[in-house]
Amino acid sequence: MFRIGITLAILLLGTRGAAQQHEHEHEHPKAAPSKSEAFFGKEELSRQVGIHEKGCKKGDAQECFNLALAYAQGLAVPKDDARAATFYKKACDKAFLAACNNLGIAYMEGVGVKKDPKQALSFFEKTCKAEDAKGCFNVGMAHASGFGVAKDPERAATFFDKACGKGHADGCFSLGVAHAQGNGAKKDPERAAALFTKACDAGNMTACNTLGVSYLSGTGVKQDKKQAFDLFSKACDAELPGGCFNLGLSYRYGNGVAKDPARTKALFEKACQLQFPPACEALGASSRAQ
Repeated sequence: MFRIGITLAILLLGTRGAAQQHEHEHEHPKAAPSKSEAFFGKEELSRQVGIHEKGCKKGDAQECFNLALAYAQGLAVPKDDARAATFYKKACDKAFLAACNNLGIAYMEGVGVKKDPKQALSFFEKTCKAEDAKGCFNVGMAHASGFGVAKDPERAATFFDKACGKGHADGCFSLGVAHAQGNGAKKDPERAAALFTKACDAGNMTACNTLGVSYLSGTGVKQDKKQAFDLFSKACDAELPGGCFNLGLSYRYGNGVAKDPARTKALFEKACQLQFPPACEALGASSRAQ
């Protein structure tokens, strides 16, 4: 019998793609060059980069940030993380908060600059003090993970709370985890479920999947297997591996839906293709049992 497990892995959403949110940014930076070239054309991209260069030279922080993104993603210029960091710094010096966050991430990861967690934390703190939600979330992650500072779950929860209060989905999810585990915050299943709901509504699919488990088990909410099924479906539709696996389990055991072995197998296969080991193990176990 397979158990439904939740892997509450809170990652620093400081993958550079997550922090680089502005009008010209694409969700997946590595795929951006080909998509951008297909949409705009190389000549137009080159023209835009030229505009960014001129604007940055004139001291326009937004244009320095745009130029940094171009070098970070290799858009109409050779990809150059060091140059990207230089332009992030120029924009950050002019209080462009998104650039400060990205520069902090560069120092956290050692991309384009020498890895320096303490320096990274200083940039995150700068943005948080300026009431930037992403900055507060990243400060929280630093305290939660011990990046550039001693681990301090309570301090982490405080900053997750600040980020959540500003509508940051991942901040709400992380605070929910703190309440669910009693790690840095009072253990409170109801509060955790409410935070997972807020994070899910704001687009955090891991929160949707976790909330689904809460409804399935009746933890912090009234048990509702159909609601759990709907949440797992939402997460799986967004290509979240754990969501597809839990959806497959719903079909296997008839939780909120009629049992359907074929759908179970298909969903396990999808989760496995999305590199979720428990799904691959479940498929292997099923094959050996036949």
